[in-house]
Amino acid sequence: MQGRGQAARIGAAAYGALAPWRGALRHLLPLGLMALFVLALREKAAALDLAAVGAALAAVSPLQWLAATLATAVSFAALAQYDVLIHRQLGSALPEAQTRRAGAAAIALSQTLGFGIVTGALVRWRMLPDTSLGQATRITALVALAFLAGWAVVTAAVVALLPVAVPGARALALLVLAAAGALAALAIWRPRGRLRLPPLALAGRILALTALDTAAAALALWLLLPGGVETGAVLLPAFLLALGAGMVSGTPGGVGAFELALLALLPDQPAEPLLAAVLAWRAVYYALPAALGLLAMARPARAGIAPPRPKLRRGGPVPEAARAEIGLLAQGEHGLLLAQGGAPGWLLAETGQTVTALLDPLAPGMLGRLQAQAAQRGRIPCLYKIGARTALQARAAGWTVLPVACEAVIDPLRFDLAGAAHAGLRRKLRHAARAGVTVSAVPPGGALPVAQMAALSAAWVAARGSERGFSMGRYAPGYVAGQPCLLAWQAGRLVAFASFHAGAREWALDLMRSGAGLPDGTMQALVVEAIAQAATAGVPRLSLAAVPPDPARLRGAAARLWRLGNRKPCGLARFKAGFAPRWQTLYIAAPGPLRLALAAADIAGAIRRPPPLPRSPEYGFASARPAWQGSASPSPERLPR
Repeated sequence: MQGRGQAARIGAAAYGALAPWRGALRHLLPLGLMALFVLALREKAAALDLAAVGAALAAVSPLQWLAATLATAVSFAALAQYDVLIHRQLGSALPEAQTRRAGAAAIALSQTLGFGIVTGALVRWRMLPDTSLGQATRITALVALAFLAGWAVVTAAVVALLPVAVPGARALALLVLAAAGALAALAIWRPRGRLRLPPLALAGRILALTALDTAAAALALWLLLPGGVETGAVLLPAFLLALGAGMVSGTPGGVGAFELALLALLPDQPAEPLLAAVLAWRAVYYALPAALGLLAMARPARAGIAPPRPKLRRGGPVPEAARAEIGLLAQGEHGLLLAQGGAPGWLLAETGQTVTALLDPLAPGMLGRLQAQAAQRGRIPCLYKIGARTALQARAAGWTVLPVACEAVIDPLRFDLAGAAHAGLRRKLRHAARAGVTVSAVPPGGALPVAQMAALSAAWVAARGSERGFSMGRYAPGYVAGQPCLLAWQAGRLVAFASFHAGAREWALDLMRSGAGLPDGTMQALVVEAIAQAATAGVPRLSLAAVPPDPARLRGAAARLWRLGNRKPCGLARFKAGFAPRWQTLYIAAPGPLRLALAAADIAGAIRRPPPLPRSPEYGFASARPAWQGSASPSPERLPR
């Protein structure tokens, strides 16, 4: 043990002694590797006919140069879009055209000069005057990370599908694809912990950009090949792997490593024309963009003005709406997407994969604003628990729409316990009365037995594992204090309570909590008293909230889909049916069936495993500084997860 400790001390001392040199070594290492690769390439070149290389290079036609230049332009158009996506994700307010130009110039210069993070950060800092050097470095690092992740998945997919002369490459490619699939599943499942993955919509855009960028770059090389060279489909996997070798080497432009890897991966091709094509490709794909990047840098940098974006508001008064569930806003978890002019527009929730508008919009023309907000956040736009009219508008816009729930609705002004339809309900109420259950109503702001309610709610949660969230309220003393509450007592002890969202036109059932050994009929007594209170207030509609749809009430594909889930009427549905309500279908919608399926799965996860509630109503909106500027508080345009 003493020997190990001494060795550790010696190692630590040596590491400390090298500290002043570590930075220099980190910068000199790529240059040293480049020298080694150039020497290796020189040895390879000694066996080549350099005259043949020169002749092949001279034989490249003007049409080939033009076509390769166009392919390069396509590749850089895709590369520049990385910056747009990263700026969106960070909440940057810069114009997209400006970030696109800066991104293209930064990539062109950094891939040619080397020292990618440093060079790219300096170029972005120069071309984006509203951006600090720290922000530019962060953006550069995220762009590099996005490209590397995209390159790994795209290369794995290509290697798995096309032949490549590397033993074990296909098995490794399948392993990479399996890991990518596992990460995608984790992004939907969202296990609790520190792991934070990008939305799948954003990841999909990055993969699409990487595929377009690398395919166009490979096409530029293929277009410059002499007429006698026939690589076929094998060029693409060889190009991608050689590109990876160049990135791993750290040399400017991957010089040496790229050429050696490409020659090794295409052993059946003549080396001279292949190297001639690579030299021409480096002129088109590296030298030309770098020269244009320098010209772009030389232009005076000007602050740009971004077009107005949809705005969000959290906190403040809950707006009046036809649907009382807009009261979920008071929970502090969701926000309001504002209409043009700043009026309340739509209750908005953000999950790992979606930006979801809940209920029906509060203002016209909100669908486009929702789509713009979702694009800004790199997520899927989704509508949840919308009515038939909004569902028709979404379908007319080309969205996929499916029934997601059935809402039980009562008219308090006409509700009457008499009649055969309420025979079972009357029996339940008699049971509660015989058990000595009494019900009291407390208006919003009234005195509540907070300690007893908290204990009852905690016991209810402990018995069930957790509270549901997202579109369902969760118990918090300040939250229920703003709602009409109905309290059920037995022998002076609180045994159950219910709370309602309350508006001028509707009340909607929110929380129902009860303890063990609850007398039969207690919850029915709470709801009947709520109906009476709503009638006294002149409210024409009371919602008992929604339950999963009964396939018997549906038609076509929706009925078949819900039957696949073997949905039988649940206890909650039977409870609500006892009040003889009208049933109204609610819908979920998203742009296309695949995105709808992903959004539905993500929302289901958010309901079952909701994140902790914000600590205060101002959570997430404490600072007006954009998050990309390094603010410790989230941006006003970003909803907490």
